[in-house]
Amino acid sequence: MARNFARSPWRGSLLINGADIISQRVSTPLGQGRVNQLGGVFINGRPLPNHIRHKIVEMAHHGIRPCVISRQLRVSHGCVSKILCRYQETGSIRPGAIGGSKPRQVATPDVEKKIEEYKRENPGMFSWEIRDRLLKDGHCDRTTVPSVSSISRVLRIKFGKREEEEDQEKKDEDQEKKAKHSIDGILGDKA
Repeated sequence: MARNFARSPWRGSLLINGADIISQRVSTPLGQGRVNQLGGVFINGRPLPNHIRHKIVEMAHHGIRPCVISRQLRVSHGCVSKILCRYQETGSIRPGAIGGSKPRQVATPDVEKKIEEYKRENPGMFSWEIRDRLLKDGHCDRTTVPSVSSISRVLRIKFGKREEEEDQEKKDEDQEKKAKHSIDGILGDKA
């Protein structure tokens, strides 16, 4: 059977034997969407709605193959596979985060244990002093030592410090820094 290709009166659409098969833009409640090759509407960069995700998992539980699910729900095969893989791995159908970054672990478990140990030995020890001691004792080098704020976060999580104590510690750290860079601090080092 010969196919008759022609341009649709709508910009960006293609007619095959008089049927409008590929439409560039569609108006959706969330704004501008697009139509995939299966005729399903999607918004690029946005997650598939939860009711469709539930339907994909439900159909898979009934033994329907991903390619059939894809055609029936008009969702791309890659999207169906991705949702089923995530469900199999995590038990969740929720979409992943859009944007942002994963929190990186700044202190290894061994370093965290040392931070806790130093704090137990000397409860009045400041975060910057712990940082200096980690370097001095050789547990970290300049590239791997956690920042003062990271050490404070570890202490806050492990010891549940109150905000007043944290504010006081911050003020004390600022005063210590000023003292090192004051005229008395500079002249005191030379004398």
